Amino acid sequence: MRNAPHILTRCAGFALFLLCLGLSAPGQDSQSQGPPLGDIARKTRKAQSAPGHVPGKTLVDEEEDGPDTTGVWRVRLCTRTPCYELSVTLPKNSKWSRGEDEPRPVLIPLPGHEQDSAHVIRLYVAEAIGQMYTTVDGAKRIFLQGWFSRPEYFGQPARISRDEHVQFEGASGTISHFTVTTDANRYRGLSIVAATSNGAYGFACVFGEQDVAAAASVCDAIINSAQNQILTPVKRPIYPNYDPPAYYRQADPPDDPPETEDPE
Repeated sequence: MRNAPHILTRCAGFALFLLCLGLSAPGQDSQSQGPPLGDIARKTRKAQSAPGHVPGKTLVDEEEDGPDTTGVWRVRLCTRTPCYELSVTLPKNSKWSRGEDEPRPVLIPLPGHEQDSAHVIRLYVAEAIGQMYTTVDGAKRIFLQGWFSRPEYFGQPARISRDEHVQFEGASGTISHFTVTTDANRYRGLSIVAATSNGAYGFACVFGEQDVAAAASVCDAIINSAQNQILTPVKRPIYPNYDPPAYYRQADPPDDPPETEDPE
């Protein structure tokens, strides 16, 4: 038993080694997990506040909202199948932009006034007007008089001077000529409103009366380019291995009785 003290000393040293290893493990794990969350948050806030930073949501909106790269602006009604789509086409080579404030109209500068926001054509969209079964006349008045009376539009209803009734695929439409008078200016415009079984939608093209010579023909071309179409409804999937229940099956008709020769 003379070696007992040496054995106890070795055991105590080994236990101390394990204890030190356990105490150092959490520190090693925390270092392997990367920088602290506080540093990451500070870097993120700094990047977001840097000049020229564009939030991700804005990029998505700009890609999916407004006219496409060919200048066609489409709006759809898909409350139920089939879906309907109304579209208008902007003039070729027009340097349009989308307004930042609601209702975010498309702004088309007039030739010679590219840097003057007072001389622009405004193209408004109405994605859903009224209830599902709103008539085209009712939708026209909701859009041009109800919506235009809101502060974000003109704060005054439009005065409709003339209507032209048109027919589209699966929809009836109305092209309206109107004016809007505010304390600061007087506007003229054209609109197209189409009513479908899924509801009504439309566009309105507005310009200042002082720009009638340059803007009237542009708005006329945009509104008269309107097209409405019924989109192909989604077909039901076909499952080739599906075996319907017996009560869905139709019984095969009985075979005709065999012909027998007349004994006579």
